[in-house]
Amino acid sequence: MGFTSTLTNAAVRAASSLMGSKAVLMVVGESVEQIPVQFNPSEYRITDTSVYSQQERRKEDEPVISFNGVSLSTLQVQLIFNSDEFLSIQSVTNSVKGLFSDDQNDITKTINKISALTKIEGDVHQPPGCVFVWGSLQFAGYVQSVGVNYTMFDKSGKPLRALVDLTMRGFNEAAGERNSPFNSPDRTKARTMTEDISIWSLAEKEYGDPREWRRIADANDIMNPLDIPVGQILKVPSIND
Repeated sequence: MGFTSTLTNAAVRAASSLMGSKAVLMVVGESVEQIPVQFNPSEYRITDTSVYSQQERRKEDEPVISFNGVSLSTLQVQLIFNSDEFLSIQSVTNSVKGLFSDDQNDITKTINKISALTKIEGDVHQPPGCVFVWGSLQFAGYVQSVGVNYTMFDKSGKPLRALVDLTMRGFNEAAGERNSPFNSPDRTKARTMTEDISIWSLAEKEYGDPREWRRIADANDIMNPLDIPVGQILKVPSIND
């Protein structure tokens, strides 16, 4: 079972433990931790970008444009967090309030967990891998940025309501079955993992499509692409294999 399948199964089990079809942010480490979303988002945005370079030509009006592949997909979503105190102000019934954990009396605890996902972990030297799951959306990758706008406070200054703008870089599994635009490489290669590359950047460099990381993972029996030791030699199979 591959990395994405492991994440998906874990997310399904976690989501089934929540009432209704709640979105959930899964954090992948030695174990899988769930950060439930208090309210499902009203919308989300996924951006796919092609990468081009241009070279100016002397005595020519137009430069030479070269297609260099695609970048990692970007997920942008806004999450809303309300404390129980704010919910009581809005006269929400106790049955609805009971859906939320005690931590939501202090929304900063959950928000700090999300913000911490942008930080580098000690021995891993990179932020933790995450997957945002909601319905058919299964977006696996890293948290790129977290912006928090606190909009309501109690008399002591304790935040009661916040809007969290979450941006992730990675792969949308619902749209993941895309063909590479390149037919290279036409032969098997060997590459050494270094601190400044990931299996996704390696796939983009070799195949022109970071979504081809599964081809490398399968060829090297990699269960967790977020935990590949520096110095490991990876087999990069031919695109025709």
